[in-house]
Amino acid sequence: MSWQGRTTIAGAVHPDRGCVLREGGISILQRTVSDSSSGAEIFGGLPTDNDVLERVRGLAGRLRRENGSLPENLDFTVPIGWEERIGHLDDQPIRRLIIFLRSTGCEWVEKTGGCTMCGFYCATSRGREISAEEYIAQFEYVMDAVDIGDYPVISIYNDGNIFNEREMPVAAIEKICSYIDGYENIKKVVVESRIDYSPDEHVAKMKKALNGRQLEVAFGFESADPQVMNLCINKGFSANNFGHFHSRMQGMGVLTKPLLLVKPPFLTEAEAVNDVLQTVSYCVSRGIDYVDLEVTTVEKHTVVHELWKNNLYRPPWLWSLIDLLQKCRERFGDHAHVYVSPWTYSVESLDWARNCGECDAEIVKAIERYNCHFDLAAFEDLDCSCRDVGWKEAFAVEDPRPIPERISEQLAYVQNTRLSSA
Repeated sequence: MSWQGRTTIAGAVHPDRGCVLREGGISILQRTVSDSSSGAEIFGGLPTDNDVLERVRGLAGRLRRENGSLPENLDFTVPIGWEERIGHLDDQPIRRLIIFLRSTGCEWVEKTGGCTMCGFYCATSRGREISAEEYIAQFEYVMDAVDIGDYPVISIYNDGNIFNEREMPVAAIEKICSYIDGYENIKKVVVESRIDYSPDEHVAKMKKALNGRQLEVAFGFESADPQVMNLCINKGFSANNFGHFHSRMQGMGVLTKPLLLVKPPFLTEAEAVNDVLQTVSYCVSRGIDYVDLEVTTVEKHTVVHELWKNNLYRPPWLWSLIDLLQKCRERFGDHAHVYVSPWTYSVESLDWARNCGECDAEIVKAIERYNCHFDLAAFEDLDCSCRDVGWKEAFAVEDPRPIPERISEQLAYVQNTRLSSA
């Protein structure tokens, strides 16, 4: 299996601060910005942070509007695709089926322009409502093509938030679960949703419909650092929100799986590795011993894409991934099982984690072996001249500017480039 660039197939406003909303126990700060309305928590209270967030969202919103029109004659009863990956159940590697449903699209994109690295919206209907019947037909399409009973774990992704009624009707979830209930071998179902789009009643309905099977909710936690999460990524919530969500899910008997981002934009190579280490530490302190590393890829019509086009962003080195995994083992031992998600998504990637090109394939295969048993022996005897000549030099690069300042300067450069090429 090669990972390189492959694509399968509101509440009341606080009278004093004018910004606090509470939805389902999640505190979200609301602020109107140019080009998009927002629902995010803004950290630091400094105008600089607010201005930077406004610029990030302004660019993200413009890029979404420039991503072209929806292809004609797109059949919404056919899913984007599916693929097999390594999964884990009861600490043992198993076969896992990933199903990519064609969805309405993430509401966070429509509100704020979306996360800076995520180009998934291009694979959706871009706001055209997908009916429950169409979602069900997509799942039936997979059932006709694949014996889903061969897979102990089924992951169902909709390039958005499966528990957001606007994005996916509850009736579709319940019907799909009734199909799954017909396969005794399926032990766990994994879905993905933002924590603020996961009301308890929708989660409870799915858990009930699964009839005793494990339900796991994967969510983009990305980073425990508030500036990285909100200014670099435009995530819109905090570690405190995550803690509250994790407690809620625990109380309902639902598993949670944080998805941590490797090398968000605006960070150096070393900062990116350290950011993941700090975030894994946060997760371990909350009793979470299994996390997914989502490695940033370059996807069209994203802020990351604009930075990449202007030589302001490079995806992480593969050596950084190995370094990160080794440091996680040294610091956390068996308290952290760190899985590296294949960087194959429902949209095309233009660039991805890489080294010099000569050693890339060998290291990707080593990461696949590591994912089976989390065994660092998979990386023994790996070496290449680019480790010293390229990666170590990149890892030593520092950026003394505060994050808001570097974001502002890089976005200004991107904006000037866009204007000059218009």
